[in-house]
Amino acid sequence: MKLKFASVFAFAAACGVVTAVSAEETKLVSFGLITDIHVCDKPDQAKIATLNATARYFTGGVAKIEAFANAMNKANVAFVAELGDYTDNPVDGSKLSYEQRRSAAIGFVDAAEAKLSQFKGPRYHVFGNHDTDQMSKDDYLSHITNTGIPAGATYYSFNQGGVHFVVLDAGFKADGNGYSGVPGTSGTGYKWDDANVPAAELNWLKSDLAANHLPVIVLGHQFLNPAEQVDPLFDPAHSVKNAADIRAILEKSGKVLAVFAGHYHDGGFQQINGISYIALQSSAAYGNDVSYHNQYATVDVRADGKKYQVAVAGNGFQKNYVVNAVLP
Repeated sequence: MKLKFASVFAFAAACGVVTAVSAEETKLVSFGLITDIHVCDKPDQAKIATLNATARYFTGGVAKIEAFANAMNKANVAFVAELGDYTDNPVDGSKLSYEQRRSAAIGFVDAAEAKLSQFKGPRYHVFGNHDTDQMSKDDYLSHITNTGIPAGATYYSFNQGGVHFVVLDAGFKADGNGYSGVPGTSGTGYKWDDANVPAAELNWLKSDLAANHLPVIVLGHQFLNPAEQVDPLFDPAHSVKNAADIRAILEKSGKVLAVFAGHYHDGGFQQINGISYIALQSSAAYGNDVSYHNQYATVDVRADGKKYQVAVAGNGFQKNYVVNAVLP
């Protein structure tokens, strides 16, 4: 997404929906985010570094995760989260049996998780559309750690530092069946552009927000915002099909500061009815240098009474954002 303005603060202030946080602010929490790493054994899609996010650089993925984990340790953040497409498909998959593809894909997850586990604190995961290409959600969950989250949960929430975090799973087909790469199961045959949050999850979201009294940040993979309104290059297929229903729930709660996503490798920003929608740029984009081409973000949340500030400090090509909000 390519917004043309000097800063997100200037853009948001022009909309008349934000105020600055004063010198009396309190830092609530810092956390690290990374997305769309696409760890696998496929060759890079370009041989030289690019200035856009079209090509994927697969071969640097594991090293980028390790660099991210080490940087977050030094930053002493409260937790880290990856926002989906942690891994990808094996090279020449059509020449392999399903069991060979599944074994390879699980190996990619294990390699990625071994590096992310170098972070000395809680870590969390969001389901991306590629994460179940060769396995079930249960398979995937058995090879990653969502700290303190009940086994089998694909969407969940947790509190850190006076902020409530909600993790959504839009990996469901329009018929309500969860994505699955296991042949012959109800979730097979899903497509990346058929992302939905089913009724049970919507009901859970309403209840979770109603029971919570803290400011909220939402983490997901696919977009919940109609980014085509601000980016003429954005393909609406990157958005959750029933995103408008989810936005209505978030807005009604009056508690949501920001929504973070990945999926669209160019990233972007949009503000709708006081909620900031921030999409991070893909870690697999631009090139393979573990620092210069490693897109991730450190996020600080600060408060002054009912005034809040969310500051995103990007590494690599990741853009910086500062957004401010006032909750009721």
